[in-house]
Amino acid sequence: MTAILGLNAHHADAAACLIVDGRVVAAAEEERFTRVKHWAGVPERAARFCLDWAGLEPGQLDVIAVNADHRANRGVKLAALLRW
Repeated sequence: MTAILGLNAHHADAAACLIVDGRVVAAAEEERFTRVKHWAGVPERAARFCLDWAGLEPGQLDVIAVNADHRANRGVKLAALLRW
């Protein structure tokens, strides 16, 4: 069994998705649990929901994948760096 937990973290609409043996088993947006529209941060509750739905524990995961786009907000990051 291969279990992958994918996280969309630190961006608006934080979410988690669990894929087991190439099939999507569970997915959830964090805002469904926090009741905060477009919530950003680490989707802890969504990840726990996905694992509970599949009956898995964190130790049974093979991979935890977190999205990253280093080009996102490049101008804002550069301006902050220059101010620093």
